[in-house]
Amino acid sequence: MRPVWKGDISFGLVSIPVQIIPVEEKHALQLHLLDSRDKSRIRYQRINSNTGKEVPWDEIVKGYEFDKDNYIIVNEEAFEKASPEVFKSIDIEEFVDLKEIDTLYFDKPYYIIPGSKNQKAYVLLREALKKTNKVGVAKVMIRTKEYLCLILPHENALLLNLIHFAQDIRKEEELNLPTEALKAYKISEREIKMAVDLIKEMTEKWQPEKYHDDYREALSSWIDAQVAKVDKKGVKKSPARKHDDVVDFVALLKKSMGKTKKNLPEKKTASKKPSAN
Repeated sequence: MRPVWKGDISFGLVSIPVQIIPVEEKHALQLHLLDSRDKSRIRYQRINSNTGKEVPWDEIVKGYEFDKDNYIIVNEEAFEKASPEVFKSIDIEEFVDLKEIDTLYFDKPYYIIPGSKNQKAYVLLREALKKTNKVGVAKVMIRTKEYLCLILPHENALLLNLIHFAQDIRKEEELNLPTEALKAYKISEREIKMAVDLIKEMTEKWQPEKYHDDYREALSSWIDAQVAKVDKKGVKKSPARKHDDVVDFVALLKKSMGKTKKNLPEKKTASKKPSAN
């Protein structure tokens, strides 16, 4: 796994050489866009709006339009060389209680791993954060964008969790949300109790490993079944997709994603619905 960032984390006079690795490991099936008539790949071209000709990747740059059709070319390499401290350092500006941060702000986590053999400072920061129940607030430049982030401990690792800036969060006041008292919606205490009881009945200990991407698994199985129809010469026994194929796929999805009756709350609880009035 290639790091997406290399540099130093600093707090006070302590500097820690580190690398940042994505926490997420994608396992999505790679699907291509095809022409349904002959199954040819669909390609995208980068076309010059003036000449109508395709432009090679090495000739494409980023630019800022400061006036109509007038651009400043953003030379990322030159900018990085001019301000290396911005790209290579994560300075913790303050420490805060994690519980004070609204979950709305959380965006994407990364593992922070030691960038040198001397791991003392890394372990020191990790353990100090654990003991104080604090997280570090900092900014980081990843590629050509600045992010607000939190540095927090997680078991044996330090995490860097990108968070949204306050101005990027849509305010609830902008939405048409129900804000009146419960009486305005004719919700009784009995109905609240029924809903609470149902939630308690369905409450389990959090076990993330029991959840799977059922859609991906079902799609993968369906694709394997289609591949099995191809003979050694590479010619499909069933050239066109038949209705049965679709039915099999839907049935497979239902089997993998559907809930059985034994997983649902007992009928006597589930059948009690709040009044529609």
